[in-house]
Amino acid sequence: MIKDARISILFLHEAEQVSGAENSLMNLVSRIDRTKFNPIFACPGGAPFSDKIKKTGVEVYPVAYSRIRGLVGVLPTIKKLRGIIKKNDIRLVHSNSIRTHIYGAMAARCFGIPIVWHQRNLLTDERIDPDRLFSFLPDRIVCNSRAVANRFLRNGSLPAKVRVVHNGVDTKIFNLSVNPQKVRGEFGIGSDKTVIGITSRFNIYKGHEAFFRAAKLLLDNAANAADRLCFLVVGGPVFDKDSSRERHLMDFTEKLKIRDKVIFTGFREDMPEIYAAIDICVLASEAEACGRVLIEAMASGKALVATDSGGTPELVKDNETGFLVKLADPQALADKIAVLVGDKDLAGKMGRAGRRLVEENFSIEKNVAEIQKIYLEVLEGR
Repeated sequence: MIKDARISILFLHEAEQVSGAENSLMNLVSRIDRTKFNPIFACPGGAPFSDKIKKTGVEVYPVAYSRIRGLVGVLPTIKKLRGIIKKNDIRLVHSNSIRTHIYGAMAARCFGIPIVWHQRNLLTDERIDPDRLFSFLPDRIVCNSRAVANRFLRNGSLPAKVRVVHNGVDTKIFNLSVNPQKVRGEFGIGSDKTVIGITSRFNIYKGHEAFFRAAKLLLDNAANAADRLCFLVVGGPVFDKDSSRERHLMDFTEKLKIRDKVIFTGFREDMPEIYAAIDICVLASEAEACGRVLIEAMASGKALVATDSGGTPELVKDNETGFLVKLADPQALADKIAVLVGDKDLAGKMGRAGRRLVEENFSIEKNVAEIQKIYLEVLEGR
């Protein structure tokens, strides 16, 4: 039997559902150079995320990750990971979520193989940052924005092991030529309508209330032009704790008396077509580490209005690819959206500038190449 000469990498991820972090990870794994690397997954089985990973042709081992603090189940999970590493001659471990970092470090240390931690969270509300506390464990820490990397600052500078690699999107899938009529036709949106969209899972930190308050201000001030405005809300609750958000947000639009102007699409798999149907994309979140929806929207040639927080200023060039506004300020959101509604030439110019920015800095090809370079750097160092 001929031994596989490729470098086997074990990816660890704790989530069952699919959201932004999971899409970013799938983008990486589905495009990794399979002539050099052999990706293998250890994640909760029988779940939407593991099912999607399997469809990319990657072997998946079902592994559940209990809370480290609880200790129950920790040792059996580490033992299982050690078995996977040994069986598949794993050369490197890539941990993609907070809970798997410690599991991965302990399992990797048993075999003396390197581990990479991928950081995709800001952790602004945590009193103690466990990843910073244990940052001596991984060989590299990959952060999807400088805002995330700042968690690891030491004396005002980043340790050499910390690298910033922004999210990337497929510019062939998200492009300027996607037909907007598929989605517009589905929801009865005429070509005379200006569609203002927000694409996000439902969570209290995503700023939907600010978006709706801005919509109310726009409609109240638009006078006769109000009939030409339409607000598209794409997404839904992903996690159980957010299950009541959909009803709450629908009720919220009723209270504001704008329900007839708002379309809730639910979850969509056809995001390129969704962006094609939108004229202006809004991100109203309190803070995004590296909002991939912004990159997808820019790749689709859409002007943006986004909150100036988290990693967003690293993605959106203010007054060039869109507008940055203060956090939790519906009036500022409304004002900047109104500028783009009233100046379609400006919106088009910003959309084209956003497309160029993504092609230059945020393509999936660049993202994957930078991650693979880190893998090889770590392995050669060993």
